[in-house]
Amino acid sequence: MITTARLSTSVMPVKLTSLRGMLMTPVVSRNGLLLFTKFIGPGNRRWFSFMKIFHKLRLSQGPDPVESPRLTPQMVTSILRMNEKSTNHAGGVVKAVQCNQLQANKPIEDRHVEAKIRSTEKFLFGVYDGHSGCACAQALKDRLFQYIAISLADTYRLNQLYHGGMEVAEDLVEFLPTSTKDEVSPDLASIHWQSTLQFIQDSMDMYSLDTRVEEALTNAFLRLDQDISTEASFHPGDEGLSADLVHIAFSGAVGCVAFIDGLDLYVANVGDSQAVIGSHSSESESWHATSVSNKHDAENSAEVKRLFSRHPNESSNILKNGRLFGELMPLRAFGDVRYKWTKRDLIHLTKIASQSSGPFFGGYKDLKLQNNYLTPPYLDAQPEVIHYRLSPRDRFLIIASDGLWDSEGMSVDKVVSLVGHHTEGQQVLTHFRPPEDASLGAINEALRKRKQNLAKRALDENVATHLIRHALGQEHGQLSAQLTLPEKLVRYYRDDITIVVVFFDTEYIMDYTRIH
Repeated sequence: MITTARLSTSVMPVKLTSLRGMLMTPVVSRNGLLLFTKFIGPGNRRWFSFMKIFHKLRLSQGPDPVESPRLTPQMVTSILRMNEKSTNHAGGVVKAVQCNQLQANKPIEDRHVEAKIRSTEKFLFGVYDGHSGCACAQALKDRLFQYIAISLADTYRLNQLYHGGMEVAEDLVEFLPTSTKDEVSPDLASIHWQSTLQFIQDSMDMYSLDTRVEEALTNAFLRLDQDISTEASFHPGDEGLSADLVHIAFSGAVGCVAFIDGLDLYVANVGDSQAVIGSHSSESESWHATSVSNKHDAENSAEVKRLFSRHPNESSNILKNGRLFGELMPLRAFGDVRYKWTKRDLIHLTKIASQSSGPFFGGYKDLKLQNNYLTPPYLDAQPEVIHYRLSPRDRFLIIASDGLWDSEGMSVDKVVSLVGHHTEGQQVLTHFRPPEDASLGAINEALRKRKQNLAKRALDENVATHLIRHALGQEHGQLSAQLTLPEKLVRYYRDDITIVVVFFDTEYIMDYTRIH
């Protein structure tokens, strides 16, 4: 499946002639991104995918990459497992976490983070998918969980944070072993702390015992997006710092965050990443998928209605070819201030860039404004928050960027089935200890199921790696071809893929349900 870059410009046709003399009309964006290809032959007018045409060109130039793999199975597995991480946890609703990433962009624009609010059993899991670079996604990884922890804190904790300084605030969140904490430059850290301190003070002033979790999550999302925008002001004497802040604000990212407190799961989503619950029915021995997020794009009629209701006289101008102004696919996002700032602010930035003698603002000198840019903001980071109460049937949560969900055949039902069967296959590796009061018939049935599950045992122990392998293709030749695509072509075939799978402790859920 061809995946196009999230941010493109208007399209234009370019005519090429194939080796056989057939006329092909690729429709590409001005930045060179091929969207689809029209094939015209004598008396024949059909649509062919770029993948098929590229396949023919590869055949004309050398061995087919699928039929003659360049990588051995061991090399494929080594590449797929390069970024996998896992951790186990005892004493709470979360039993284990497994993650992995596979890049298409260079550098990768996705980020993920897994953590707890310190000294609690309240978990946070996030997947952030950047576009126009990774700067905004990195900012979300560095800052969003801290903002959520502040938004959820009581007055006593807020006072501690306000008087304790930056080090106390940074200690709010405890990262799980699957996450890495990246260093931030002292200058950026200072700017971030000024915004964080103001957010702590505002939270103290507006604190209410009646604040619901949904409101706290929404407040954190919106406030961080506001701070990212506000921080992108010019700092005289330090063009490099100013340019970094502007770049964070002009790049963009979608984000999907899960907050788990006991059996209460809250998913706050902005954009087109998705979260899905996998449940198991013991009666039918089947797996069931429940989406706990909605995609915010033009295929979501409610989302389109939301956009048009805020700009009632511009519906014919702001959504073109399923994209905001024909460019941006997600209809909610962090950053992307080119769709949020006033026209006056955008023009002011171009003037600053024109007057700058350094290399930092060069990309903003020729910033083009939309002709029908009348009533910004056209974009926001208000999350859609869905609450879900966990039951003993619920076995795991999958959060992933659209690189997984847009892969061919990877529907939510298919993904949940793959994870469920993978889990059943892995259970064969554990020691079998039947209950002391188990009957001979029950033991025999348990052994029969273990024998069945042996056939489901997957090559990869990490289930996120297992999903990436299926997203790229079932056959070794397909996997090898996908992993050896030239850097300039790989983005036409797939997007960055980031997957976080959270496994629940069924016994904990059952005990919690009985007690409460």
